Amino acid sequence: MPVIEGASNFTVSGDARLYEIHGNAVINQLADANEAKKIQSTVNLPRAQASHKDYETKKKSGPCFPGTRQALLREMTDWMTDSGESRMYVLSGLAGIGKSTVVYTLVTQAAELGLLGASFFFSRDEADRRSAKKFFTTIAFQLCVYDETFSKAIGDVLLTECGAAATTQDPQTQLRVLILDPLRSIVQSRARPILVVVDALDECDEDDEDAVVMGLSQLVRLLPSFRVILTTRPQPLVDYLFGNHDGHKIFRLQDIEDKIVDGDIRLYLSHSFSQEQVRARLLNPKGKWCASDEDIESLVKAAGRLFIIASTAVLYVLNKALGAPGARMKRLLSEIAQDRTPFHALNHFYSVIIRSAVQVDEDDDDDDDIVNQYQIIVGTIVVIQTPLPIATLAFFVGEDSENIYAMLRNLQSVILLDSDDIPRIYHKSFPDYLTDPARCKNPRLRIDPRIRHTQIAIRCFEIMDEHLKYNILGLGDWARFMSNEDGLKEDGITEEQLQEKIPQQLRYACIYWANHLEVANVEDADLMKGLKKFVDEHMLHWLEVLSLIGNLDLAHRAIRVGLTLLKSTSSDLHRLLSDASRFMPKFYEVVNRSALHTYYSALPFTPTDSLLYARYIEEAVHNICDIEGGPENWDAHVANLRHEEYVEVIKFSLDSALFVSCTEQCEQGKLKIWDAATGVPISTIPGHRFAVANNFSTFASSEDNLITYYNVKGSAMGTTITTSSRIQALVFSSESGRVAAALADGTVWLWDSGNAELVDCFDDCFDDCFYDCFYDFPESPDDCSDDYFYDCFYDFPESPDDCSDDYSNDCSDESEGSETQLHFSPTGTRLAYSSANGPIVKLRDGISGRFIADLRCGSWHYFEFSGNGSRIASLSKDCGLTLWDSESGGLVGVVRDVGDMSNTAFVDSTLAISANGSLLATADLNQVMLWSDSLAQIEVLEIDLAHSMAFSLDNILAIATDLGVKLYNVKTHSFISSFPFTGNPVTLAFSPDCTRLAVGGYDGSVYLWNVQSIDACGGLPSKTEAAALALSRDCSRLACGFEDGTVELWETSPTKRRIASHQAHTERVQALGFSPDGGLFASGGWRGATIKLWNGGDGALRGTLRVPSELQAVALSNSVLVAGCRGGVTLWSFDTLSPSLIHTFMEPGHAVAVAIAENNALIAVVIHTHDFDNGFSRSLSLLDVVNHTTIATFDATQEREGIHTMTFLPDNSQLVVQCHNGDFRYSLNLINKHTMEGPALEHLIQLPNIPLWHVVPVWHCRDNDQHYLSAFFSQHRSPVPILLIPRDLAVTTWTQGLSMIVLGCRDGRILLVRLILS
Repeated sequence: MPVIEGASNFTVSGDARLYEIHGNAVINQLADANEAKKIQSTVNLPRAQASHKDYETKKKSGPCFPGTRQALLREMTDWMTDSGESRMYVLSGLAGIGKSTVVYTLVTQAAELGLLGASFFFSRDEADRRSAKKFFTTIAFQLCVYDETFSKAIGDVLLTECGAAATTQDPQTQLRVLILDPLRSIVQSRARPILVVVDALDECDEDDEDAVVMGLSQLVRLLPSFRVILTTRPQPLVDYLFGNHDGHKIFRLQDIEDKIVDGDIRLYLSHSFSQEQVRARLLNPKGKWCASDEDIESLVKAAGRLFIIASTAVLYVLNKALGAPGARMKRLLSEIAQDRTPFHALNHFYSVIIRSAVQVDEDDDDDDDIVNQYQIIVGTIVVIQTPLPIATLAFFVGEDSENIYAMLRNLQSVILLDSDDIPRIYHKSFPDYLTDPARCKNPRLRIDPRIRHTQIAIRCFEIMDEHLKYNILGLGDWARFMSNEDGLKEDGITEEQLQEKIPQQLRYACIYWANHLEVANVEDADLMKGLKKFVDEHMLHWLEVLSLIGNLDLAHRAIRVGLTLLKSTSSDLHRLLSDASRFMPKFYEVVNRSALHTYYSALPFTPTDSLLYARYIEEAVHNICDIEGGPENWDAHVANLRHEEYVEVIKFSLDSALFVSCTEQCEQGKLKIWDAATGVPISTIPGHRFAVANNFSTFASSEDNLITYYNVKGSAMGTTITTSSRIQALVFSSESGRVAAALADGTVWLWDSGNAELVDCFDDCFDDCFYDCFYDFPESPDDCSDDYFYDCFYDFPESPDDCSDDYSNDCSDESEGSETQLHFSPTGTRLAYSSANGPIVKLRDGISGRFIADLRCGSWHYFEFSGNGSRIASLSKDCGLTLWDSESGGLVGVVRDVGDMSNTAFVDSTLAISANGSLLATADLNQVMLWSDSLAQIEVLEIDLAHSMAFSLDNILAIATDLGVKLYNVKTHSFISSFPFTGNPVTLAFSPDCTRLAVGGYDGSVYLWNVQSIDACGGLPSKTEAAALALSRDCSRLACGFEDGTVELWETSPTKRRIASHQAHTERVQALGFSPDGGLFASGGWRGATIKLWNGGDGALRGTLRVPSELQAVALSNSVLVAGCRGGVTLWSFDTLSPSLIHTFMEPGHAVAVAIAENNALIAVVIHTHDFDNGFSRSLSLLDVVNHTTIATFDATQEREGIHTMTFLPDNSQLVVQCHNGDFRYSLNLINKHTMEGPALEHLIQLPNIPLWHVVPVWHCRDNDQHYLSAFFSQHRSPVPILLIPRDLAVTTWTQGLSMIVLGCRDGRILLVRLILS
């Protein structure tokens, strides 16, 4: 008995067994809790209402009429139960020939026989049924209903993280995770076949057809117990895939003999027009009319072998709303010609139906109003992008609902109107006929799609103008700042309220206006007026609604459509849309998370000189914050993208339109495809190892020992290759038509990529898993203190011989994550890979596999082909830089001295070669060296920690470091630009057209820049990175310290103005602090032994103090200065004209943060210590200034983020601690000397450094590389984010005061975030 049957809305819990569910239910008794979770997870599978039962309900259709299609049904029924090798039956036929009716008949029979595992009837009328997003999850759900064993296996998978995630991933992943993997072992022992029926593939979105066909083909290949019946119109894809396939059968309905089809249609019509059936259909028990034999024969001839004509004729004649079947039959037959060509018959038949329904004459001008009404109503139904209820449709038609009903009453034979009040076209051959001038000859009956699209687009703009506004849902004070999901939940917005605030016509207009505009007449004045008003007044409101309804991803395309159609590029409309095209990718992540942050976080950081900012900044009137110092113009940054895992590879397509980011892991890797212009995600491909064709025509993915081809949409292409052992590396060359893989058994295999036939196999590949043993780094250098960073993580053994036994044991062939270097040349003519025979790279012919040469590159080497494939460069610790001719394998040159590589962690990150091989770059820890093609050194660039490098085709060198990405022009010998990057960059690449640069990071971030407009004669920004900031108590003064040792004093009110600038220190400014009265501030340099005192009014130097050791932090009261140093804390008094030393508290480790109470009685200090025996520790001590003693010490090691600020309450009763990520993790009760979890709200508002917005505390926070401001509303239980800082600004330091928060950025930019109090 099935586990679940026909249920949609229920909850599972308790203690009994679940056998069957009908309708909506609550099951309260299950055998165990895990079983309950399993069933509930199965019940929650996303699915479409697309089974054969749904088809019968929605289409009002049933099986074939008894006695018809007998031979075909008998053949297909025999095929279902036969044990032959054919496992997929494709039923192909022209529109209206009866495919769906045949397959529905078979589904019903299969269900009665217990063979029907699942069915899916595609329909272009419903979103869930015209795409493949829920195709395999729907199949999986029905399989759970079909078989209890299947249900348990799939339920087990759904309880895993991988299984739960698969429900929303691409179709191929859904198939593999939810069906193939869990059922593989179960179905092998089954004797009876399991039938899956898929109808109307031609009604599936074209983009998804591949995924469906390839997936079904894979299903029957890997799980032989499954059989698939697939129906479709004739399509090249189906013919190509299945036409000559021994394992599949194609039957074309149009090939059935005419006399057999005519007989079936005659039988059906005779029954339908019998007196008994006419009485039943018209609800007239005394009716006497029935069709004569002559009537039936005329209709059989008119049908022309198309069942759709026969069934439509029945609907037309037996329209119970109009009655008089005899008169309608007479009218129908009087106008039907005897043309027997199927489409000619269908054309004429539809013409008859429409003329009869609309009742107009071709030459009668008095019927213009009727014709116009017909064209508007029917035309709208034909071109509307998704079926709408009549009440909603009326908004786009411009007619009363009653007029629409009246028109459709006469057209029920071709446009069905079900109980849901949604008009649906009976068969898609009808709109094909209406819109084709070659088929619909009558211009009064023909629908002009362009006219209809124009009118609907105008209505879309009118509807949006009427409804769109700021905060359309009316969310309250704190809910408006939350994520969409949390905000709606917080304010209790139900689905009904959401539908009321964003009615269906508004949803449609927001989603589909661009679809109609794209086909519309852009010369129409009303259309362009509507577009202009929309862009001028409602564009941000539109983004708000798209975010709320989960369709923000449609905005990119819609904006591009608008830009493409505009002829003038200098108009304000074009400028606004251009701004929007930059706005969307830059702020997509922010707006998608929270609709109202379109105004709170995206708009404030929009360039102030842009037209979009000027037009829409008034929408910021509801904001809590105002930004000063933000960008003035659109910069090179395009988008911040989330790959989510460590990014190992970035690669652009040859046409520069797309790029990929890639993570290769044995557990579960990922390849993501992105639009290079906007950063919009295209698709995601799962796997362990990946290879990408240079033209992006094919993406090869491997899992364990199986290679699968995918297309750019992320759909499997049907080709698979199985190897003898796990795949370590994978490469693909579209140029040579080859694919190669290095396996865990030490072999390299080479195949023809077209037919998957093996070309050759070599057994001399080196599995270099040794690298993975050592290169297990912390997440970032921030996780290790400055003093120990290099010692802790860059002290590697010189060779594998120095590796301990423990590490050696980990270097088996089965080592997870091991990598083998394997590369095709860009032309595909050469294949190179690391050899097992010593420090050698094997060079072979990329097409035949013929051996060419052994390249002696040294141990721990990395090699790379030039862009044109003419050269191979290799870099190793013992052989240095070597250059080879890839054609012959001959040595071009070698240079041993390439800098200090003894501690270089990743050799592969320190080599780059230009496209033509004329330039090379290498790097060590402190410099980058440029080399000519003769290996003569060109120049040396002083750059620390170059993580990755790449040349553009025009010889711009990109160098990724911890501080960002620098661009160097080799021709002019100058740096031309730099881009900030938060996190550790790992890999980067230029697009072939030199317009884009993408960088992938360790934390899964991907940055995309537009480098097209960079001035090659420009230079680096004049400012260096902001390193330290301090605000005076009244926020009137701001002290800024920079990486180059500069100290600046700024006035903040009424606007930001620099008062003074000094080159104060030789290294970066480590510490800054103001006295409470603002009269003095102090600065100190990193690892320096001096503190400089400055006048807080004019920035003049007041004096210099020497500290006993390296300075770490400073704090000031009005009379005492506290310096945290390496080894202790030192106090000075400046009551007198010259400061005097008070005392030094000796402390082990580094005093990295200090604070002093305003009464000078207490000092708080954070001490970092580290030794190799006890590891790292952090403590917080309270010091008595008067008695020079330590009052208490608290362990703070658990604070992984580190402590940023400590502040005493005015009464010295508590010390409030704020971490670097902004959290107020705890506070210290100074009376009873114990810690408390977080400060209370009443304590937060007492702090002198907490900004207050109408008594609401606001402060800076950070989540990884996302900086934001939080506010704590007293009525809400937790803080909410009120301002999200764009990641590309790369905030490096921050400070806050009573009325503002200041952010320092990597590019030297200083942002003032003021609270708006008026």
